[in-house]
Amino acid sequence: MPPSPLPTPGGAARRRRSPVAVTVGVISTLATVLATALSWSVPASAAAAPVVGTGSGRCLSVANNSDAQGTGLQLWDCNGQSGQQFEFTSAGELRVFNGSRCVDVNGAGTADGTAVIIWSCNGQNNQKWRLNSDGSITAVGANKCLDVSGAGTANGSKIQIWSCHGGSNQKWSTGGGPGPSPSPSASPSSPGGTCDLPSSYRWT
Repeated sequence: MPPSPLPTPGGAARRRRSPVAVTVGVISTLATVLATALSWSVPASAAAAPVVGTGSGRCLSVANNSDAQGTGLQLWDCNGQSGQQFEFTSAGELRVFNGSRCVDVNGAGTADGTAVIIWSCNGQNNQKWRLNSDGSITAVGANKCLDVSGAGTANGSKIQIWSCHGGSNQKWSTGGGPGPSPSPSASPSSPGGTCDLPSSYRWT
């Protein structure tokens, strides 16, 4: 009878450790994938977009592109500046300037004509907004619509809240990214350019 093969030293132990080694390998791979996923970041410009007045074709803009608290909102030719790049958050905020400021109903007012400004984000209802299927944007705290004063369409027309009535000065659309760059002749104090967003970007 031929002699039985000699057991390989540690073979049984290796066989016993094998499932553990596989498990450790899988966990290590998953950890690597998770770490890679967590390292991905979306640029602020990809999350933010211009908000365009349906009645005017002009962009919702922070006056003078200033991030100072209390600065009012107005209409202006779309130019891609940071004061025209808005992000709607899961908390119902409308943020601007890379998320550092929130669109705010001045003084938490609820009356028609109350100005819309920017302010440090604080989570209060006067900084909460609701997008509606008809293209209107409702101030949650006041239950009134984001509105262009006097149904204006010109540069500098002020933004306020007003009782919702379905007019084109209370309808808005958003693009999928930054607006077009200013024309070469435009200056920072008098930005130029136009916004012509396809209808596919409008809220439905």
